[in-house]
Amino acid sequence: MFDQTQLSLAILVIPLPILTYLWFKYYNLIISEGTKYVGEKYTEEEILLLPSTSKTVRVNGKVVILVYGVNSWVTIRVNGGPKQKIFKIRLLNEIGDLELINESKVFQVKVKLRYSA
Repeated sequence: MFDQTQLSLAILVIPLPILTYLWFKYYNLIISEGTKYVGEKYTEEEILLLPSTSKTVRVNGKVVILVYGVNSWVTIRVNGGPKQKIFKIRLLNEIGDLELINESKVFQVKVKLRYSA
């Protein structure tokens, strides 16, 4: 029979493969469906943000922001408003200036922007 520690260990370990499988399945689903947000006709731009730098781009309508790299966090500011932290993907429907900020002191970040045409 199992003693208390073996039972506790079994309860903790058995869900791990199931949760890992679900994470990868739904992560890929969220990213692929998010990229369809702008429609079939879109313009794509890739931006490399070096550590502690920012870049401002003009947006008009639907935009998908995809973040790649070691650090997948980017801070954005829309039309000079409050800063917002994003992780991996963000869907926007805005008109105005979009400021992308890499607050990391060490890692560079690649940002892919998809604009609706």
